[in-house]
Amino acid sequence: MKSRKLTVIIVSLCMCVSVLSGCGSTAEKEQVQHAAETQTAEAEPDTSLEDGEYTVNVELEGGSGRASVDSEAKVKVTDGQAYATIVWSSTYYDYMLVDGKKYTNENEGGNSTFTFPIAGVPCTMDVVGDTTAMSQPHEIDYTLTFSFAKDVSFKELKQTGQVKLSYADQFQIDEYGNYKLITIVDNGRFLLIPKGVPVPADVPEDVTVLQQPLNHVYLVSSAVMDLICQVGGLSHVAYTALKEDDWYVQQAKDAMADGSLVYAGKYSAPDYEQLLQGGCTFAIENTMVTHNPEVKEKLEELGIRVMVERSSYEKHPLGRLEWIKLFGILFGKQQQADDYFNKQVKRVKPIMEKKSTGKKVAFFAVSSDGTITVRKPNDYVSAMIGLAGGTYSLGNYTDEEKNALSTMKMQMEDFYSAEIDADVLIYNGTIEGELTSIDELVKKNSLFADFQAVKSGQVYTTGSNFYQQSTGTCDFIEDLNQILTGEGDGTYRFLKKLQ
Repeated sequence: MKSRKLTVIIVSLCMCVSVLSGCGSTAEKEQVQHAAETQTAEAEPDTSLEDGEYTVNVELEGGSGRASVDSEAKVKVTDGQAYATIVWSSTYYDYMLVDGKKYTNENEGGNSTFTFPIAGVPCTMDVVGDTTAMSQPHEIDYTLTFSFAKDVSFKELKQTGQVKLSYADQFQIDEYGNYKLITIVDNGRFLLIPKGVPVPADVPEDVTVLQQPLNHVYLVSSAVMDLICQVGGLSHVAYTALKEDDWYVQQAKDAMADGSLVYAGKYSAPDYEQLLQGGCTFAIENTMVTHNPEVKEKLEELGIRVMVERSSYEKHPLGRLEWIKLFGILFGKQQQADDYFNKQVKRVKPIMEKKSTGKKVAFFAVSSDGTITVRKPNDYVSAMIGLAGGTYSLGNYTDEEKNALSTMKMQMEDFYSAEIDADVLIYNGTIEGELTSIDELVKKNSLFADFQAVKSGQVYTTGSNFYQQSTGTCDFIEDLNQILTGEGDGTYRFLKKLQ
């Protein structure tokens, strides 16, 4: 570090002499200037870190050599600012001076412990430690060097923790010090490596390495855009598989309007050339890509790592919402994701603890061919209805088509038989568009006029944003609970009552 600074000073002096004397050719002056700029760039590497917690190596120089600090320190980064916590081998340090600011011991009675801001990792900084071990307190000059461990082997990594998941069961995140191993059911493992942390040797072939920051991302799965926006991760996404008019997430629509988010082809036919030219190295797909396996293979062949998310396979509605933790971690927004998720759970916890009202709720849409599209009984939508205090029932109707889809088709006669006595009808506005009135529903099929919910005026619709607005889970539960219990002021965030 000192040699680099010396080089910069020497080059700068040469430039000054050259300018003052007027000597040297233009080419020589440009060469000197280029050298100075290069040395300056090398002398100031980017040591900033993504928000999160890290374990780093610490070296201490200075003093008599009798005192030391623990060889590892915890570094926490919040809003881009890194804070290091070091532990001394002595109990006698009562304060430290870092960049002229005083920091007092945090561990009274134990080994002296201090937390203070650092520029990043790696970094070297001069500090002062005040010790009371002698007859009089003495301030002693020290130099601290923070760095990440080198020559790390995947085989030697030891699990240090696991991200707590309360409802989701389609993914898991294990912590190995600075590394996080993400496992997605039936879709592989990913080793997430923070910026500045070395890639371990001996990474297994079935583990995909993801190095942060993850930028220029190609987001195909529209259902998770809302989650990414909620944690402030949209700036990491540059490409999408939807056009502007197809977005119901306003932030995504706005980003496409200002050009920061660009259409790069649908999931089955991405614009590979555009993605490569734009520096894309990571794509987030949903399970639709399994119908076109050649697309995933091509992306990976081009060096674009592919993660297939399975949030729609979560049985518990809050499990689907809990995927926000994964995207928060991917984009360095873990704290924001945790805070948002905990706040949402707190909203609906009292509702979930109530007894069921026993009222029957139907959730459906009328297709253009006259058939009725409903959600399967084990789907997250039926689970949301249950959490809100309702009962999702299709009578004795069973799905004859055994597939992985979350929806199934019914003939109107079967739906009539199963749901004529339903207390509440909710129309799914994402399939054929939302309804504007009960009359519009009856026009689709006159048999709806016989339904109990139609006669009592208990007919509601979701907006066209139902599928994309993943963070609306708790809004839906609160709205439906208000409808079923008759409590509240009749103001709904997610559902619309039809007249």
